[in-house]
Amino acid sequence: MIKMEDATWGIRIEMQGQPNRQELSKLLDDLRKTLQSARPSFGVIIDLSASGPINPELRDLLLHALRLLQLKGMVRIAGCLASTLAASQIRRLASETGVTAGLRCIDTRKEGWKLGAELWAVKARESEDFLDSPVITF
Repeated sequence: MIKMEDATWGIRIEMQGQPNRQELSKLLDDLRKTLQSARPSFGVIIDLSASGPINPELRDLLLHALRLLQLKGMVRIAGCLASTLAASQIRRLASETGVTAGLRCIDTRKEGWKLGAELWAVKARESEDFLDSPVITF
């Protein structure tokens, strides 16, 4: 199941378990409806902590979602992940879509990860007591 929340500061996406193609297609449709016109600049929090590594068969849909978000004005994305493999996969997707500079991978196994994700996505601020480095916490 995938939950999407449209907030004034941006978009929050939570994947509860390993998504299937149909769920990701619905997410893309929901993003298209929500972001019908470009916004001035917004952040995104994508919580993949419960989904584990990204299924290679679903990679193209995630690429489409990242490209759509970027096209509509996304400037920052906090990828909330529970493994180094998932972090490396999201970094690879981000590099293919050109959003690497705005990506921060946040380790959901650390206390306070939600605050770190919100600080980055909403205010472009990195919490010194949370993030181990300016680019990634893994």
